[in-house]
Amino acid sequence: MLKFFGKTSGAMWIDEKDKQVARLEAYLSDSFNVGGGVLAKLKKGASFVLEQERINDEIWLPSTADINLSVRVLLVKGIDLNQVIRSYDYRKFTTEVKDAAVTPPKQN
Repeated sequence: MLKFFGKTSGAMWIDEKDKQVARLEAYLSDSFNVGGGVLAKLKKGASFVLEQERINDEIWLPSTADINLSVRVLLVKGIDLNQVIRSYDYRKFTTEVKDAAVTPPKQN
């Protein structure tokens, strides 16, 4: 994984108050091989934008992932992926547990 991040460049926005990553923009500045390029080769120029936001003034959760990449799989199949994933309408739920019991593990 460290080899992958060594081939990326980008910028990160940190929320000043919470010290959380609010936005991450990264792109692949060089091709990245998986299994020596035999299993897969992620082509230079792939880009990723990830955003998260504070929900209910309590917790940071993902809001957007924008992924654009080209990959060659098993030396033959080329795949282009342009995907935007939006997460929203988070809701807080509460629950109550009554009469819960944990049985001790069996001794052998």
